Amino acid sequence: MYKFGSSLGKIPIPLVFALATVVGVYTSFVININVLDVTHWPVSWDPRYATYNITHLYQTAPMIGTPYKTLILGYGTAQFRNPTNVYYLHRVHSGGRDGDLGGYLPTVLIIESGSLPTNTYIEWTCPVSNHVRKLYFVANSHRAYVIGPYHYDGMYSVAIIPVYYRVNGNNVFIYPMERPAVNINEMCSVIYGAGYPNANFRDAFFVLGDSSFFDCLDYSFFDSPNRLGWVRIASSATSAPLNPSPTHYRVTVNVNNNRITIVLAYWYAVDRDPGYFVVRPN
Repeated sequence: MYKFGSSLGKIPIPLVFALATVVGVYTSFVININVLDVTHWPVSWDPRYATYNITHLYQTAPMIGTPYKTLILGYGTAQFRNPTNVYYLHRVHSGGRDGDLGGYLPTVLIIESGSLPTNTYIEWTCPVSNHVRKLYFVANSHRAYVIGPYHYDGMYSVAIIPVYYRVNGNNVFIYPMERPAVNINEMCSVIYGAGYPNANFRDAFFVLGDSSFFDCLDYSFFDSPNRLGWVRIASSATSAPLNPSPTHYRVTVNVNNNRITIVLAYWYAVDRDPGYFVVRPN
């Protein structure tokens, strides 16, 4: 059993990881954790089972029961207690085209001035694909949406990914939402309001699962194994480098009187709970 206390800094995470591996799962120890402002770290995570201290992102509880489990939205070097497979989201449809929605996706927003624009579309141009992508934050909630073009059977279409968001000072952290938590009516309203004229399909993708998507035109779920274009970067690994080149982009946009920097990076996931993980952003 592992007990996590309330303040870290005294025991390096990699050393704790090594000790836990050697001593075994029946050993109990306490880690003190310092919670601090992470403005300078452009990464995000799922706070239901992970947290971040001054140097490392690490697991504090069992991962949620979904086929794909968010490891980190950002970059770094990961270590795992038990072997696992590691992926990043290359695009929302495995039969699509390079440059379709995926790859460098929002991880953190930094509010440079003003406040977070809600109930409006935050638009930017992807520096890799040169495609226009958008974010929509629902006011007085923790729901948001990432929107952008993709291709289905060669046809120009629009995809939407439902996400959670949490605000910490001037930072807004994003992480994927599981399918049962999605508000279907709201999501389809957002994708239709996003523009993108002449789109053939308007589809929703739940990146924590891989067996279905939702068609807002037919207003129905469709099962489609391997619909998401995950790229495996490590197999049965106990460590993995999470360092694309470049590691991330920063795009600054103005929305009304608000100035926002969007940090774009890879979304990494694992397909099983490795017992626990540690990631050092670098």
